[in-house]
Amino acid sequence: MVTAGVLTEFYEWVTVLDRDSPSAPGDYRRGAPQGRHAHGLMPRGAQLLEEVFPGLLAEMAADGAVRAEMLVGHRFRVGGDELPQVATGLRSVQATLPFHEEHLRRRLLERDGVQFMPGVDVVGLVADDASATGIAGVRIILREPGSTEETIAADLVVDAMGRSGRTPYWLEQLGYDRPPEERLTVDVAYASRVVRLTPEGAECVRHLVGGDAKGVSRGILMHAVEGGRHVVTVTGSGSDNSPPVDETGFTDFLSTVAPPDVFQAVMAAESVEPISAYRFPTAIWRRYDKLDRFPTGLIVTGEALCSLSPLFAQGMTAAALEAAALRSCLTGGRHDLPRRFFREAARVVAAPWRMGIGANTSERHPRTATRLQAALMGRIMAAATRDAVVATQLVRVLILLDPPTALMRPRVLWSALTKGARVTDSVVPPPSSQVTAAGPDVV
Repeated sequence: MVTAGVLTEFYEWVTVLDRDSPSAPGDYRRGAPQGRHAHGLMPRGAQLLEEVFPGLLAEMAADGAVRAEMLVGHRFRVGGDELPQVATGLRSVQATLPFHEEHLRRRLLERDGVQFMPGVDVVGLVADDASATGIAGVRIILREPGSTEETIAADLVVDAMGRSGRTPYWLEQLGYDRPPEERLTVDVAYASRVVRLTPEGAECVRHLVGGDAKGVSRGILMHAVEGGRHVVTVTGSGSDNSPPVDETGFTDFLSTVAPPDVFQAVMAAESVEPISAYRFPTAIWRRYDKLDRFPTGLIVTGEALCSLSPLFAQGMTAAALEAAALRSCLTGGRHDLPRRFFREAARVVAAPWRMGIGANTSERHPRTATRLQAALMGRIMAAATRDAVVATQLVRVLILLDPPTALMRPRVLWSALTKGARVTDSVVPPPSSQVTAAGPDVV
């Protein structure tokens, strides 16, 4: 929807095709299986959404979204130790995923020339017979009994269908190569529930509790969201750390990752929704920027382009950054748009992708440089729990405001060497983590 908002600035008519049927406000979509778990819109992503939809953040706050300053009022742990409380001036937006979607959809529909078509399956691309090198639309079938295939013509088709996007297959059908892929084995499982804390519990928890437990591949993310509620998400990497979804198992697991006072606050809370589960096995980056041939009139964005490791909650912000990259490319004209966009999108994706590698790579990985990167990141994260300057810089990198090279500044490196006591206190990589790559890395 953010990409569609950008497209309204350059095209007379924008049609959004959605596989899901219309849902009531607050309902979870089948097409977003991760929707019941904790989501946070980082400050950079919030800024970009505000640029596309001016006034959106104020509307969301008025309707109950929580605006929280990073670190201040947050309790975020690395290796079991909390980062210091320090003012950053950076505010995230905390709300459930349906809340985000509802407000974006409403603002998008206020624009002229926008049409939503729910309950639609996209079954293929339509080749441009005139140019023989372009895409002229899509083939669709309505999710209704007796529906027949239809064609929608378009000057530009955008695949924003998430991990299930079928553009690689459709390209192959049209005689193009599939994009090479880079894969990162994450193997992280989630279990979440929505609760309403007591006033005392809310004061204890504050706006957010997040981070990993010391010595185990487990973590917690707990957000304040609209309606005076909190989303409690526990995570585990590897088969031995998969969070249970039964009451007793969930409680036992929670006790291993939550600080004692937070655990007591959750135990005293009212459960609003049942426990739900989700598993994220592999992050995938489809390297469309590496293809020698690609049709005009087609681009791929969001998780259809790259599904990032969820450990750093960067997905929504990365998607907003890709939409900003598309706006920049369209401002420069439509000539050679796919190649220019994929090149810019690769620059957006490269930083969070490398963070995912650093957080998930075991010491058995054959690339010495990658092992050293992971070890250094472990020391930086340990130093961040003892140094407010390093904590602030680390947060700015994690939320995609600063490039990872900012962590190589002398002040940060000196603190990592003198205060980063243990190289293992990173985001606790699972022993089975693997990285596979196709093509050279993006620098």
